[in-house]
Amino acid sequence: MKKKWQFYTWLILFLFLMPFITVKIPGLQHDVSEAAPESGRLVYAANLFDFEVGEEEEGPAPELSGKALIYFTHSHEAFAPITKAKSGKATVSHSKENIMNLGEAFSSHFRMNGISLDVLDYDNAGKMVAGDIHYSKAYKAIRPRVEEQIKAKQYDIVLDVHRDALGRSRTTVESKDGLYAKAYFVIGEEHKGYAANRKLAEKISARMNELVPGISKGILGKSGHGVDGVYNQDLGPNVLLIEMGGTENTEEELNRTIAVVTKAVAEVLAGK
Repeated sequence: MKKKWQFYTWLILFLFLMPFITVKIPGLQHDVSEAAPESGRLVYAANLFDFEVGEEEEGPAPELSGKALIYFTHSHEAFAPITKAKSGKATVSHSKENIMNLGEAFSSHFRMNGISLDVLDYDNAGKMVAGDIHYSKAYKAIRPRVEEQIKAKQYDIVLDVHRDALGRSRTTVESKDGLYAKAYFVIGEEHKGYAANRKLAEKISARMNELVPGISKGILGKSGHGVDGVYNQDLGPNVLLIEMGGTENTEEELNRTIAVVTKAVAEVLAGK
């Protein structure tokens, strides 16, 4: 009886000391991954592209072999969920919380795909309001700035980034990785070199749909009465206009789509 009591005493003592023993003895510890601290930044497309905006990946930085430029002709275009979250009021036009704020996400993702990005820091809509210039003259108003930038530096691709006016049901696609804002390319057909612009847009659009089926709505050709018809795409065969989502898309959905767009652009430019 006494031996049995001693056995249970030692067993209880052993179980009590076990956590301390495992800490001290090499080989008995389990690997434990600590949860990443809150960064205050949106995490998106991590499962698809293994990347988070605002977070530097471990290891050497990717070699930058391409150059891109983005700008915003309609710079005050905004997304209602974003303006609601940032300013407390849902609106589709805003002087601060607008489409220009996508520049940082584009820059981060282009960099991860080996492309350096210049963002034309020019508030075209703001300048037009100050100068009492009509909305219909937006492409003419920004043209000198874009032309000057293109002449100063050679780019592999130039993107004029816009937001569609359609509602959520027509600008959102669901994939296994989550919700994405749909995108499409507008090609002005009223200049003689538009076929080259269209060919490049078709390649990028096709690759986007291979990455996330249905994310690109394809190509919309524009010509005739009531439209610009050129969209400054006569400045080069690599100048494209892309519509990113619609008025009701969220920041997370847009960021996911930016990851797809930049990856597709990089692969098309690399000839993959």
